[in-house]
Amino acid sequence: MLTDPGSVPLGASPGGPRCPLCGCARPPRAHHCMVCRRCIRKMDHHCPWVNNCVGEDNQKYFLLFTLYTALGSLHLLLLLAVPALRGYARGEWDSHSTLTPRASLVFLLLVALKGFLFASAMFATQMHAICTDRTRIEQLQREGAEQGRGSTWMNVKAVLGHPLSLAWISPFASPQAQRARGPLGVV
Repeated sequence: MLTDPGSVPLGASPGGPRCPLCGCARPPRAHHCMVCRRCIRKMDHHCPWVNNCVGEDNQKYFLLFTLYTALGSLHLLLLLAVPALRGYARGEWDSHSTLTPRASLVFLLLVALKGFLFASAMFATQMHAICTDRTRIEQLQREGAEQGRGSTWMNVKAVLGHPLSLAWISPFASPQAQRARGPLGVV
């Protein structure tokens, strides 16, 4: 939410195509966000849930946000729904409850299941965008990545950082710091 998604500096170098809306020199694969009023490098979309664009510099954090939200929703589903189903199957519902057992169960399942499915779909969409090196905007405009990174593995490493490590699943590890080090960890 607070991470810069890859905003293009206003008044950047005089060469190259300019954005008619913000006036910056727009690099390849950058798009203008009407909400942020800025051009964002490798912009995927503007997310209302985090009130920020998802772009080149914060895609890892958004991916982890969707992953951990899906896992948290699944955990909630298992913690609440499994005992509720077990109690319902045994006939242990409170007869003085204001909601019928079926209404309680349906509500519980819908809330947890809806959260899990939505976050999982967002995670899958982001993984697809990373693996194919095509942002959601490029997919909708049917644009190809002119200078793709090559293999799926290279695309994943470009977003999560080099080399494969536990830092990939840490929201506190910057992928830029990992990209700056060479293969031997030398800056």
